[in-house]
Amino acid sequence: MAKTKKTKEETKVETKVETLKVRLCEEQTLWVVRDSIDIEVSEYPELEGMTEEEMIEYVKENAYDMAAPSYCEWADSLYDALSQQDVIREKDTNNDTFIYVNE
Repeated sequence: MAKTKKTKEETKVETKVETLKVRLCEEQTLWVVRDSIDIEVSEYPELEGMTEEEMIEYVKENAYDMAAPSYCEWADSLYDALSQQDVIREKDTNNDTFIYVNE
């Protein structure tokens, strides 16, 4: 009597699934607009000689490292001063939900 080899598909054993781990994930985008503050350009020597467009770009890129305005003694940086301003508008957009299984 000759032996025959079984393929992987023939030897595969089906396992009974008893539980699934299922979770809900939510993705949200929340826009928060805070009140503006005025900064005196003369307090920021790094802005000296720049055009208005260059100043705007510089502040956007370096607010974390720039000193807070002199009237915001409690703030550590310009960014810190901005983040403590009153919220003037909030908008919740692009909400989506996803179901994940066994992840």
